[in-house]
Amino acid sequence: MFCYRAEASSIAIFVVLLLPSESLAHHSTRAFFNPDVKVEIEGVIRAIQWRNPHTIFELDVQDERGETIRWHVESGALGVLRAQGITSEILSIGDNVKILGDQSMRNRPEMFARNILLASGEEVLLTLGAREYFSANGDVELLEGAYDEEAVEIARRTADGIFRVWSRIGERLRVDEGGIFNNEEIDSFPFTAQGRAVRDEWDPAANFILGCTDWNMPRLMNNPLPMEFVRDGENIVIHFEENDSRRIIYMNPDEAEVPQEHTLMGHSVGRWDGDALVIRTNHITESTYELPVSSEIELLEIFRPSADGSRLDYEIEVTDPVMLESPVTQTTAWIWRPEISVNSYACEVEQELN
Repeated sequence: MFCYRAEASSIAIFVVLLLPSESLAHHSTRAFFNPDVKVEIEGVIRAIQWRNPHTIFELDVQDERGETIRWHVESGALGVLRAQGITSEILSIGDNVKILGDQSMRNRPEMFARNILLASGEEVLLTLGAREYFSANGDVELLEGAYDEEAVEIARRTADGIFRVWSRIGERLRVDEGGIFNNEEIDSFPFTAQGRAVRDEWDPAANFILGCTDWNMPRLMNNPLPMEFVRDGENIVIHFEENDSRRIIYMNPDEAEVPQEHTLMGHSVGRWDGDALVIRTNHITESTYELPVSSEIELLEIFRPSADGSRLDYEIEVTDPVMLESPVTQTTAWIWRPEISVNSYACEVEQELN
């Protein structure tokens, strides 16, 4: 690791060159920020926006000439902070903080933040893939979050098989299972000539990937924020925190009227195989966004909870004769953390972080 320190009168800026690190941001930032080059800044908080898809901080930072530069800092979704029991009380306007994040690829005073050292002297991990930095040598402690114990007890008491809240966010943002439909994996899919041409035209820099995105199936299943399975009469609703999305799973195929139009969620019919939920989905809207999807795509999904309810294994098979030469199978898993709930996403709307 190489560090460069630019001396300033009271506030320092560091550039840290690191080996490639794990990146699990559910809205890709690689077109705007370089995850292989880390920047550390120290400054005074001038603005805070607790919102999705990314929280935003504005800092006044002194450069090597002693001039004050306003830095724009983006970071993870609110659900990532809530998963750690973090509230908005951790930061106030006027606080002096240190932040480590990914360097801008646009040569601007901006970064995608991963770690913050609070005025209290405690570190907070801000996004998935972050690892202890300021607290790595033991001189600084990670901030201990707090959860609503009454809500946790209710969640434990009411959990029933698959019907509970599931998350890929573990303790201290550890993710036991990797994501699905990641860029590297998508590039290796067995595309048809048409599928490859569509994929090759994908340019993340030309898309608003730092803003609100209406995810379609199957890409929606890659998001790391909580989801909950809820009974709705004889049907099942999967409620995602991501973009407040809801999937209806029709459990009676005789009453599941096939829609005339294609939609982002598609038309899903489910059945039970023991404790496992098996879902077939079609009528999905065409998409050229990251993963090429034609109107002929069909999905076969299996959600299988563990006997103790602590883990939900997932397998999805994607068949698309227009875009793929052969079916593609992806697997991942979620964990049950009763202290986590599905909150309102309300993209780009300021919220209370509690």
